Amino acid sequence: MTTLLKPGFLVSLKTSLTGGVSYSRVDLDAERPDDGAEIARWETIRKIEDPDEHKRATKVRSQAGSLIRSVCVSTAFGLLCPESKEAELEDAILRAQALVDAHNQTAQYSAVRVYVLRGRIASTDEEAVRALSSEVRELLDEMQAGIRRVDVAAIRDAASRAKKLGGILDADQAAKVNRAVEAARDAAKQIVKHIETDGAEAVRAVAESMSGPIEAARFSFLELEESIQSPVPAAAMASRVDLEVQ
Repeated sequence: MTTLLKPGFLVSLKTSLTGGVSYSRVDLDAERPDDGAEIARWETIRKIEDPDEHKRATKVRSQAGSLIRSVCVSTAFGLLCPESKEAELEDAILRAQALVDAHNQTAQYSAVRVYVLRGRIASTDEEAVRALSSEVRELLDEMQAGIRRVDVAAIRDAASRAKKLGGILDADQAAKVNRAVEAARDAAKQIVKHIETDGAEAVRAVAESMSGPIEAARFSFLELEESIQSPVPAAAMASRVDLEVQ
């Protein structure tokens, strides 16, 4: 079977901030309009015990999550981390936990928590391959749609997300995506360079003529999905994942 993924981990990340904030509800006067309906009004009051501590806690929570996300690739299915970065992931988890622990040891009102679940994914996991291939293909479609609309921001956004996904693809598939990304970025440059002088229609024609690598990659990933005849149900896939709690 043609592979797509580098072996690695599906990383589930959750951070939380509790304490130091309380809410109270104050009921206001009810109103009765002429149509007989009853309208109730109330206001919510939020009390932060120590605003400075709350700001620090919010920052710590954000930093802890960022440490872990920085060594992963964000996908529609969660964070993915290639096996080659396992040591970096371990280090990021330890640093995030140390950051959280340091805050919690001195905080009076708030507590920050970070939770990580890791599920190992093999490069031959058919359901994972189908899922990731579908996401790559959707990004390629977004690049082409952006070219048709002469939308530079949309082209570059889709290209950047596809480029990040390349970090968890095997060498052959990553090369196809990289060629598509370069073609999309070149098309965006042509649009920016000539849109004011040549007009949208002329620039669109030039940009579309440069999209061959995008279309080639799209068909390649479509064929890859179709080659997997017996997708594994999501429930079965979940039962196979070996979860490790950190």
